[in-house]
Amino acid sequence: MRSYFRLQFFFWLLLCSVVYGCYVDTPSEAPETVSGRLVELLADPDSDVRRTAAEALGKVGHKSSNASLIVALNDPDARVREAAALALGRLGDGKSGIALAGHLADSAEPVRMASARALGEIEFSADREAQTLAVLRHPQGSARIAATRALLSLDTVSLSADLIKALRDPDARVRQGVAAALGESGDPGAVSHLRSLLRTDGAASVRAEAAFRLGKIGDNGVLVELSRAAEADPDMMVRGWARWAVQQITLSHEFGSERQPSQ
Repeated sequence: MRSYFRLQFFFWLLLCSVVYGCYVDTPSEAPETVSGRLVELLADPDSDVRRTAAEALGKVGHKSSNASLIVALNDPDARVREAAALALGRLGDGKSGIALAGHLADSAEPVRMASARALGEIEFSADREAQTLAVLRHPQGSARIAATRALLSLDTVSLSADLIKALRDPDARVRQGVAAALGESGDPGAVSHLRSLLRTDGAASVRAEAAFRLGKIGDNGVLVELSRAAEADPDMMVRGWARWAVQQITLSHEFGSERQPSQ
């Protein structure tokens, strides 16, 4: 309990020094000094203190705390792990990529989502993408879903064997996430896979995603299939997105303009 009050006092002092500047007798601390003190609190026996310290380290943003926050990803309290993941995203250091990718399979949903979000914020590295793609083979469906969200947040995604194989995942949410990542990859090879999903996938959500992504890519070669889906798909949502995609591709080639999807 004493540690908690020490932390609250420390934050009050820090806030005063930032907000009131010269009106506070105590000078503001250097970020590295503040970070060092907060890192010590990551080992506090009180989980509320550890969580608050991790959150504060993300706000301070000094990369000297990166290694300690990676250790905090293994904290027994899920709230601390979540805060550590979000803080690592704020720090943006690519060295945390492998550790964050590993926590896409965390037992707690908030930690998986925080790790996915953080992976999209850190510096790019080939290892980060490879580790995220590897999670697509994880036996736990929730981990694979988190991996697709992480891939979607990356600047670029390679059209890899892991990504293509995941298009046959038994979970429609994974297939939809992979379809979204394929659409954002910028690789012309993604078109054939999206066309296949539009024609054959059993889940309407996946077919709708494929239609939307094909419309975004804007390849004239898919107009026939999109038109067929717009008329004959058994699902109203898929038909709506297919109609939008046809309009999007046609108008972008004729006028270079965009429209919102029809309802």
